[in-house]
Amino acid sequence: MKTEPAGKPLQLRETTPHGNPMFPLMLYDVSPDASFEERIGCHWHEEIEFLVITKGEASVHLNGSVYPVAKDSVCLIPSNQLHLLTCPRGRRLDFFAIVFHPDFLRSPGSDTVQTRYLDPFLSGEAACILLQPAAAWTYELLQCLQQIREAFHAKEYAYELFLKIRLLEAFRLLAVHTAPEKPAAEPVPGHHIALAKSMMEYLRIHYDTDVTLLQLERAFNLSRGHICRLFKSMTHMTPFEYLNYYRILQSAALLEHSCDSVGTIAAKSGFNNISYYNRTFRKYMRMSPTDFRKSRRGNL
Repeated sequence: MKTEPAGKPLQLRETTPHGNPMFPLMLYDVSPDASFEERIGCHWHEEIEFLVITKGEASVHLNGSVYPVAKDSVCLIPSNQLHLLTCPRGRRLDFFAIVFHPDFLRSPGSDTVQTRYLDPFLSGEAACILLQPAAAWTYELLQCLQQIREAFHAKEYAYELFLKIRLLEAFRLLAVHTAPEKPAAEPVPGHHIALAKSMMEYLRIHYDTDVTLLQLERAFNLSRGHICRLFKSMTHMTPFEYLNYYRILQSAALLEHSCDSVGTIAAKSGFNNISYYNRTFRKYMRMSPTDFRKSRRGNL
């Protein structure tokens, strides 16, 4: 049985199976709801991900760094890295993601292909790679990933073999054209990343309760100043900005799928003041809870 990577909170681990043990690869075509700024929720998974933007502009957040992306941008997200995707509300964003387990490409033994060309990209400690369509080889990589997309949907005989061949070709292009570079800034310590993940997990678990800084201090044995600085450096939000945003996301789901009153939903989502809930909802959703419910029910 596999164990969880050290320091990775289970609450944020993506539980969707990507393929199956015999073919651990899945492709997703996504046009997320433009009502939300967060188009992919904050999560992590063992799999590696090629994220390809097909329409719009967005930001990939990865362990405290932000990477702007636009049409034809390719982002390689390493294994076990906390990440999310945001886009201004109301703007359309389309993308596809190729998600696969590193074992799909690894050799049974540590041969030259494995150690020299694949490990630098398949390792959980690998750096995020963002590529914009600025050179001939990046268009070649984009075409390679588009071919994977088309073959995945067509599922003709031996398509699995074709996908593996094209993935290896994608990494050959990366190996040839992306020489290792020193980071522009000091790398974020691993224990800081793990601590931020644990804080996010704590806030998500307790979002419907009256969370205080004192509780966070006791839970993590850190001063409130340290907690706030570390959390914001990783997420670009204070703990309570993140908590309120997460609460609003939960309340939006309840508004759409339940018949509870707005006041009941506010209380269930951790807000004990209906006026504050309404203001916070409007801040993030740019409409009142009642208008949001009407708009969502109208789409059903």
